[in-house]
Amino acid sequence: MPIVQISRIQHRRGKKTDLPQLAAGELGWSIDEQKLYIGNGTVADGAPAVGNTEIMTAGTSAFTTALTHTYRGYLGDSTPIVTGATGDVARTVQKRLDDYVSVKDFGAVGDDSTADVVAIQRAIDELYSDTDQDDVRARRTLFFPAGTYKINASLTIPPYAHLVGEGPDKTIIKNSASAPALVTEDDDGNVYGGIGNAGATTPTQIQISNMTIRTTVAYGGISIDNATKVFVNNCKFHGTFVSGGTDASTSKGVSVRSTTALPCANIIFDQCQFTGFARLVDMSYDVTNVRFTNCDFNTAYYGAMLGETMDGSTNGLTVGPRDIQFSGSSWSTIGQQAIYVKASSTTTGTGTRNVISNANFYAKTVANNFEGTGTFSEVPVIQFDNDECSSVLDFFERTDLRRSDGSSNLNAAPEVQGIGISTKAIKQETLINNTSSATTINEFPALAGKSIVIKYKIARGTLDRSGEFVISASTTAAQHDDTFTESGADVGVTLTAVLDNKDSTAGNETVVLKYTMTDSSSTNATFDYQTTIIA
Repeated sequence: MPIVQISRIQHRRGKKTDLPQLAAGELGWSIDEQKLYIGNGTVADGAPAVGNTEIMTAGTSAFTTALTHTYRGYLGDSTPIVTGATGDVARTVQKRLDDYVSVKDFGAVGDDSTADVVAIQRAIDELYSDTDQDDVRARRTLFFPAGTYKINASLTIPPYAHLVGEGPDKTIIKNSASAPALVTEDDDGNVYGGIGNAGATTPTQIQISNMTIRTTVAYGGISIDNATKVFVNNCKFHGTFVSGGTDASTSKGVSVRSTTALPCANIIFDQCQFTGFARLVDMSYDVTNVRFTNCDFNTAYYGAMLGETMDGSTNGLTVGPRDIQFSGSSWSTIGQQAIYVKASSTTTGTGTRNVISNANFYAKTVANNFEGTGTFSEVPVIQFDNDECSSVLDFFERTDLRRSDGSSNLNAAPEVQGIGISTKAIKQETLINNTSSATTINEFPALAGKSIVIKYKIARGTLDRSGEFVISASTTAAQHDDTFTESGADVGVTLTAVLDNKDSTAGNETVVLKYTMTDSSSTNATFDYQTTIIA
């Protein structure tokens, strides 16, 4: 290509106010504002407009704006808010982005293929355990974008850790280690057996939310060791146990470990799911104030095993779990007991106590040894083998009445058994006028050796009665006493209790509440009652 013209690059320099119209391609440097311009040329030469075009430099206002952030409010530039006392507060984009920390900033991938344990642990350590951990500004929330993060060793969780995902089955930590997926540690990186050494800060103020903890081997989800104030919200703990499996001591969704000097306390699980572990919850070590609220427990051999290895003398196993509550939760596909409080191996007055089940739903697939039909090998849904425990307003889908194996009627196992109290929700039955033969109102399974207190109200036309019917059942008889007050005339109702041995074998007889009623007022009656069983 022949050369037709060589032009010398021209340039000017001076103050911005003295900048003239530059010739096409001519440069002008504004000394006072540190900005560079180039002349457009004429429209006749093909320029879209006559004038000068600013070339982006470090001093360019557009460049500076691109590297700063000012919060504008929900209306944006149309009606911006003022963020400072005398004007807007501008921050660099770097500082703005540093408010938000992702595990991907440390090299985690989350593609269900890459080994992410080193990257995730580095993120956790840098935020919460390294030299600046005493500066609260370092304790940012660590975000896990949706993905599957493979780990092959336990992630150790230090004090003040705050881990947040995008939701169960969206953010998944997938563990293949022969150890729990998550384990608490102190701020020097010491785990159980060394936590708190040399004045290290013990695990506390830990928050984990919106993720799935998935184990691909028969090991645990989270081990809370020597920790206080642990809050877990909207998380799913998913193991490898399947319906019909057997117990396995290593397969625990949630477990705790304490020492006498550093017991665990103040642990809250809210809106969490626990599935696929031999034991969804296993706690024998000293721990107080544990709450499971609005949770779902399913597919396990045991639901919650409490106090099994507490012995009264081993370090950390001296008093066992105390003040443990399960409320507003659902339980299903659990072969043995949903809640099992083991008896203390030492003297009375020690061991697991103050365990409360409140307003839970226990499906019919709980405590039947995974047997759907046929011969039933039922156990209690809840078993309290230590005192100061109670079931309050729980709903047991497993029928209160007898089971059938196809050939004979069976005495159903009790809903709650052991040393405890069970208070049921109020029920209402209609008592039919002129019933001369004793007729069943309700049956209470396998209650020999227990007492039943029924508070009731009978309304029949303008007549009513309020009373308390007390049953004391043995293996041979059901003694009862009815204490009541009537407003006016006799309502004409007589309550009785008898034993009914459904399967013709000794033991576990069913207690039957019955009534007869005269036709004195020629009307039916309503029977509202609430039952409390002292196991």
